[in-house]
Amino acid sequence: MNMLKLAALAMGAVVVSSSLALAGNGGIQINQADDIRIKDVLQLAKVASCDVAGSPSEFPNDIWVTNKGAGKLVAGTQVKWSIPGYGNTYKGTYTLVAALNPGQGVHLLNVLPNGVEAGHDCKAKAI
Repeated sequence: MNMLKLAALAMGAVVVSSSLALAGNGGIQINQADDIRIKDVLQLAKVASCDVAGSPSEFPNDIWVTNKGAGKLVAGTQVKWSIPGYGNTYKGTYTLVAALNPGQGVHLLNVLPNGVEAGHDCKAKAI
């Protein structure tokens, strides 16, 4: 089951339980355990991206790894990246030394030995 469906089911459970609580005693009661489970589900969706960028500007040997998810990528998260069309030459794993908030990125220097044309496809996956 993908994480989006799992998160939707968790949110639905909270809405139903809140509605039942409201009908039962005139007030909303949300069990703390329900709240924790929703946060845990949302934290499971780790999304990363990468871009070929840096210097030299036309054929950079650097990439940018960016957190594209809704939650923080904590320090120690590994990001596997690869440049399609270059076989095993241009791929690697980077371990975050500091947390990345959504939208933040980190610059990986000199990871493409002979450079790749700027804007070439790059694939990344946070694990």
